[in-house]
Amino acid sequence: MWAIWKWLKDFWVRYWFAGDVAHIRERARRDDLISNILDRIGFSFRVYLVAFLGFLASSWSLIAVAIITPALYFIYDRHGQIDRDAGLVLDMIILTSTILGMIAFGHLADRLGRSKLYGIEVIVMLAAIGGAAFSSAGFIIHQGQDDETGSLDIYAALFMFRFLLGLGIGAEYPMSAVIAAEFSPTGRRGVMLAAVFLAQSIGRILAYSISVGALRGLSRGLDPAAQDFLDQTKIVMDIFWRLALSLAGIPAIFALGFRLFIPETPRFFSAVKRDIKKARESLTMISARTPELVADVEHAIVAVVTGGSGSSLTEKRSWRKMAKEYYFSPTKGWKRLAAISIQWLLLDIVWYGVGLDSPGTLAALWLDQKPPLSDSGPQPPWNDDPAYPDATIVETIDRNLVRTLELSSIAALVGSIAVIPMVDRLSRKTHYLWTTWTLAVLFACMAIAISQTYAQSTHVVTMVFYVLAQVMFNLGPNTLTFILAAEIFPTEVRGTSYGIAAGFGKLGALIARGILKRAGKGQTGLVILLSVFSAVLVVMAVLVSWEPMGIAFPAVQKPRSLEWKQWSMLEKLINSKLDNKSLEEISPWPPSTHPSAGAGGTSGLVATAGDGTTRSSSVSEAEGQGPGEVHGGISLELVGHAGDTTILQVEELQNKGPSEPEISTVTRGIY
Repeated sequence: MWAIWKWLKDFWVRYWFAGDVAHIRERARRDDLISNILDRIGFSFRVYLVAFLGFLASSWSLIAVAIITPALYFIYDRHGQIDRDAGLVLDMIILTSTILGMIAFGHLADRLGRSKLYGIEVIVMLAAIGGAAFSSAGFIIHQGQDDETGSLDIYAALFMFRFLLGLGIGAEYPMSAVIAAEFSPTGRRGVMLAAVFLAQSIGRILAYSISVGALRGLSRGLDPAAQDFLDQTKIVMDIFWRLALSLAGIPAIFALGFRLFIPETPRFFSAVKRDIKKARESLTMISARTPELVADVEHAIVAVVTGGSGSSLTEKRSWRKMAKEYYFSPTKGWKRLAAISIQWLLLDIVWYGVGLDSPGTLAALWLDQKPPLSDSGPQPPWNDDPAYPDATIVETIDRNLVRTLELSSIAALVGSIAVIPMVDRLSRKTHYLWTTWTLAVLFACMAIAISQTYAQSTHVVTMVFYVLAQVMFNLGPNTLTFILAAEIFPTEVRGTSYGIAAGFGKLGALIARGILKRAGKGQTGLVILLSVFSAVLVVMAVLVSWEPMGIAFPAVQKPRSLEWKQWSMLEKLINSKLDNKSLEEISPWPPSTHPSAGAGGTSGLVATAGDGTTRSSSVSEAEGQGPGEVHGGISLELVGHAGDTTILQVEELQNKGPSEPEISTVTRGIY
């Protein structure tokens, strides 16, 4: 056990480089150094694996909840008292708590840090999965052949644990996306985030395929002619739903082990912690060895600690004031938040509104003839397939799983894989626009196809458009909203902003559930829904292209060179990759600390990290940038070590104006 504990702790040892930047006073220099270190590390499979496993668990568990719903209807529908509204309530509960989890954990990640929370959401998911899987109706009293009473209410327990599961699933979105983005090298950030989102499609494949195997294995001995067939079927389905849900916890267990020791993301460390303790200790030590520089160094220390104004920069700034300044100051960060939130809201209204992954929608698409009448009265709530009104629960769930695998899950996986090499070949805006326009056309084609081929042998035409739409969703907006929300906000509010944007998406899912309930799943309802949502997709594309009131996505990639237009088609294909901007270039905050934000001096400690025993630290005091003002300071550089000897270079700087040359005095000594 100790060996495993040590291995998990050592797993992250290369990412504990906070000490290399802790003493750097100037924010922009810290950020540059962090970017350089991350670029040298490159694409980190360790970070990817941990984010992937958690997102896989959240996707798998969410799909498992949908898979087991018919089984719950079948087992716990006493005297026909349960109808489809129970499923709607269960969906509403998990979606509502998912919104709460996204916003709450995203915000807490900005306040407390990423590493302190990363793993808690997995614990919440595991607790919810375990609690739901072992829920029961309690002690059952049989009062007759068809009358029984339990000491517990199974649905009350499931409501509670689904709410808890939603919190964990919701928390996973901002946590995994933000951590993956902040640990990523600039050039591979888009690939990293797209690869993490791939876990959603893989989770769907695993959930459906393993459930098919489990169901067929458990039901192998059932005999429809047996006298106790119904009771035996209920036993099989009870085992099935608990097993299908429990298996979703396997990747979560592995993710939890790795997340317990993950270090704080370097960008959160730089933006929020701003620890200069090591810098002050280093300056004090150096000044003690050079008495003639004590006064200058002490003055520099004051400049470092107070920022030249007397107010300590080691005190944490109010997050609320900072957020208010970012969202509503001249930077108008609310416009970025509105842009991604509106897109995510409309996208999920379309996705969940049509029910592209629901058994009822798939059954309607699969219908190749007029549905037969049932021999046993109205269809039970667990059977949404009009073509097989008298099917058993095992046949119904098996058919649902196979259809979803063949028509939906595989297509979604293709889209998720295809987007990874494409994500840096096009600008995010161009990529988003052409995939959204394509989806609008596909939805219109589906509406026309259903109106002409519903319940006919030519229904396969509709199925082809459906598969293409599934591919296009993950090739475009479904993946890009996940990526963009992690890229376009500064570190201080990245978690909160991501949680709000993703929460708007799930709000769209809540709205869509009500729409789908009213519209139904017949031919007319599907044609109307597909037509309306095709128009919604057009609105999405127009908003991104038009950018009303400046509500738009910022550019996250650098523009192509002018020479690129003169290249041959082959050269363009080979060299089509766009260079990403760093997160700090996309959203510099506070603007005065970044060179891209304009001119302006910052006082403080500046340092760069070398390798081995060589470190370089400098402190400079720069006050103002106006003409005629004196710029002065002192630069202290640790050149190296020779045994017990320290070689230190001291440089005094003075610049009397922008037009006058800098005057410097350099002293190198052994201390």
